[in-house]
Amino acid sequence: MSLKNFAYRHRLPAKRAIALLARSLPAPARRRLLAVAERIAFSVTPQYQGDTLPPIFAYWSGRFLAPDAQRLGIGSPESFFLDHIRRRAADSNAPVRVLSVGTGSCGMEIALAARLQADGSAAHITCMDFNAALMRCAAAAARERGVDALMAFEARDCNLPFELPGQDVIIVNQFFHHVTELETLCGSLRRSLATQGVLLSSDIIGRNGHQLWPDVETVVQEAWATLPANKRHDRHFNSASPRYRPIDHAAYSNEGVRAQDIVACLLAEFDFELFFSFGGAIMPFVERRIGFNFDPQLAEDREWIDRMHAIDVAALAAGRYPAANMIAALRHKGAAAQPVFEPISPQRHVELTREQQVKAAAAPR
Repeated sequence: MSLKNFAYRHRLPAKRAIALLARSLPAPARRRLLAVAERIAFSVTPQYQGDTLPPIFAYWSGRFLAPDAQRLGIGSPESFFLDHIRRRAADSNAPVRVLSVGTGSCGMEIALAARLQADGSAAHITCMDFNAALMRCAAAAARERGVDALMAFEARDCNLPFELPGQDVIIVNQFFHHVTELETLCGSLRRSLATQGVLLSSDIIGRNGHQLWPDVETVVQEAWATLPANKRHDRHFNSASPRYRPIDHAAYSNEGVRAQDIVACLLAEFDFELFFSFGGAIMPFVERRIGFNFDPQLAEDREWIDRMHAIDVAALAAGRYPAANMIAALRHKGAAAQPVFEPISPQRHVELTREQQVKAAAAPR
């Protein structure tokens, strides 16, 4: 058995040990420990994490999320990024400068470069990640794909300030929620964005550590109680439970470490041109821990997910709690023309987040 396979098979006790150790350390040492844990985790499983979701996620997103996104001109996060680069390339006489931050193994960025090369869109993509080993592997993969001339790879800790010459498009894909120094990163992105540039993001903006907000958990627990035992199997604990068991993933890594602060930090530096937020109480049932219990080939499973989605959408539209995810486009202050918010504004999202923070602080422990 390889070291990577051994580490993956024993990830649960490792997470528990790290969480226990982290609680006893002073803050600086705790941050270093969690950063190292995250670096190891992404070395063990460097694949694009969207490829590891259960089949029920594809059913839910295809039936419900995709039509909502398409009304806003979003085919997928990847096509959202690609379309913006292509439009900029069509209007520019120079190659479009693209910066992608927190890229991991750069699979998405290499695929973007290949698409841009194939259709003749002039662009250059700089990939930035703190993991130097992944950057070296990504550079080799780009050479194999024949797109290395369109790309550069830079190992950098995005928690520290940086400034690149004006980037036309900046992509932050599923990375903000790994960053401890969000204010520093958002300031760096603002300084690196060209005057008419656009910042694009798909990210997780729910409670820190991907925990459930109090009002979200109420809905989840009510739904959980209606499930038969075989649908309550939790892959994280490898057992069924009479109640859904929230987990603080930020206890053992930087996973969701400041997710709930992302929108507020972005508002401090940018204006939102597009804010599409989605997914609250539905998320535990379509993601990795529980989602594999549901078979999209079974009518009863599809119907259960459909009902859960309807409950969640109604709650999000009514402002009962904030969404856990966003797809967004941002501009410099004063440069966002005719902003589009669905179903609520980013400002309202921040208000709801703060309301849930108050409820969480007042809840018995």
